[in-house]
Amino acid sequence: MFSKPLNRLGQGLMLIASALFVLNVCVLLYGVVARYLVGHSPIWMDELSRYLIIGTVLLVLAPAWLQQRHMRVDFLESMLPRRLKMALRLYSWLLVLGLSGYIAWISWHYAFSVQRFMTMGLGISKTIPLLSIPIGFGCLFVAALIHGPDLKGTKG
Repeated sequence: MFSKPLNRLGQGLMLIASALFVLNVCVLLYGVVARYLVGHSPIWMDELSRYLIIGTVLLVLAPAWLQQRHMRVDFLESMLPRRLKMALRLYSWLLVLGLSGYIAWISWHYAFSVQRFMTMGLGISKTIPLLSIPIGFGCLFVAALIHGPDLKGTKG
């Protein structure tokens, strides 16, 4: 029922994350070229690169969870009886839902609590790079909520 919106959400997030990754590579290459041609790289380059890679990773949380490409140990799950397997999958879904929602909530408030502070290299409000945390975890929360617990394939 919700597979089409979930696929679009995952594809959209992967597209944005890919663009951020390409931008990060360009920033790093610019810094390397500047270091060899001019003798030093811009002060903002390291900071921008760090923020871009953090944003990229956080945007990929939801697609990784939706495609089950996250780190997971499921060899024990295959040995469990059906009821225990269902309980474990429900528990893990509730855990993802609860933690991602909580982290999105507290990081949203934290990001706006530091808006008057500026970053050293870029000179922008610290709120801007910190918003990648609630956005990433918020997208994971929405994806997990729409997807629901994965109780399929739990036959003995």
